[in-house]
Amino acid sequence: MHLSELEGLLGKDRVYQDPDLVQSYSNDWTARYIGFSPAIIFPQSTSDVAKVLSWCSINQVPVVTQGGNTGMVGGSVPLNGELIISMQRMNKLSISDTNKSHIQAEAGTTISEIQKLASSHNLVYGVDFGARDSATIGGTIATNAGGLNVLRYGTTRNQIVSVEAVTGAGKIIGNLNGLEKDNTGYHFPSLLCGSEGTLAIVTQAKLRLWPKPEERITLLFGLNTVQEALEITEACITSNEDTSACELFFRKGVNLIKEVFNLNPLWEDKHSTYLLCEFAGPLGVTDRLSEGALGKILQAQESVLVATNHSDSQKIWQYRELHTLAISSKGVPLKLDVTLPLQNLEYFLKEIERRCQEINPACSPYVFGHSADGNLHLNILNSEPAVKKIEKEVLEFVVSLEGSISAEHGIGRAKAPYLHLQRNKAEIELFTEIKKAFDPKTILNPNVIISSGK
Repeated sequence: MHLSELEGLLGKDRVYQDPDLVQSYSNDWTARYIGFSPAIIFPQSTSDVAKVLSWCSINQVPVVTQGGNTGMVGGSVPLNGELIISMQRMNKLSISDTNKSHIQAEAGTTISEIQKLASSHNLVYGVDFGARDSATIGGTIATNAGGLNVLRYGTTRNQIVSVEAVTGAGKIIGNLNGLEKDNTGYHFPSLLCGSEGTLAIVTQAKLRLWPKPEERITLLFGLNTVQEALEITEACITSNEDTSACELFFRKGVNLIKEVFNLNPLWEDKHSTYLLCEFAGPLGVTDRLSEGALGKILQAQESVLVATNHSDSQKIWQYRELHTLAISSKGVPLKLDVTLPLQNLEYFLKEIERRCQEINPACSPYVFGHSADGNLHLNILNSEPAVKKIEKEVLEFVVSLEGSISAEHGIGRAKAPYLHLQRNKAEIELFTEIKKAFDPKTILNPNVIISSGK
């Protein structure tokens, strides 16, 4: 591999080979996936990306693409010595000149940066989650990230108006015209969103923004059963247009957060189940909450915390958002991000710990997630040495309940061996043909989504 040729194409300041720096980019933040690479490439423009991928395609040099490297399924880790293309220096951001409700962002822009610029124009970006300060728009497009507000705004796919990208052969495709109606053939934003960098590298996107709510209220319920939480969730979904989030978590996770972060107990620890609901919209949100079926349910609840300002809301949200950090402080968890139909959530939650501990009695599962869309995050501590057995058991169990083995983190390398559980042979063959069209030398994110078996 003659990296001097890449230095000649881009300049030496874009190609880094320092072993310590390279290694820091070669591992993911979960500490489960550890790789190695000869160098990191830092493009600063779409044309830079095109030069790199054209050279890599001609020389059959495999690459992985990174944004904030906050993925959880090994999708951006150079496990087999691939070159790393980091999009961090591509972080230009602006409100669109042609449509003030659109924002144009380069791939390395973080979600929090997008949110801040949108907020300064009295608008909001529809996707939000705990890793907002480090996750990038390129990475979230690659995985079709969902997060906390899917019920209200949809996943990342719903936010994209236009994209610009570079194929595995180094060809620039797409546009940034921002047209809401453009039925000129295949829709690249839809196709590339969720493709996990296996077809092309998204370099820029034009994104849809939404009006900032005039009023917001956050409620945290202390409950005794999962069924109660699901009944409130269903009422939020079906009878209140202001609902923006329904987050489900449990005593076990809260106890860990209290221990790690020294937070106060909730209702003297008397509840097993917690449901955090957020409502946002035009003035009158509080009044509308008291109406209809949802109002009757809320009035019957005894353990409820209410926040009507940002500061108090953040204090409530930390009991949900600190789960990931608290769990990771105790070891390297096996992370499984799944979706289930709402009617099957209760059975899954009742069964999952028993099924995991039948395989490895020492393991300790923690569950939390988005009850409104059925997306649960299962984090299992002490899963070694039975990681693969537990992983297989959980994913097969999810599919048996008509769920999905990947909700919003992607397939990556971790779940590629299980893709056949969700997709039939004809679909996987079609995936392979689509990849060949975009990436004829198969240099982009090898073994992500579709495993070669190596």
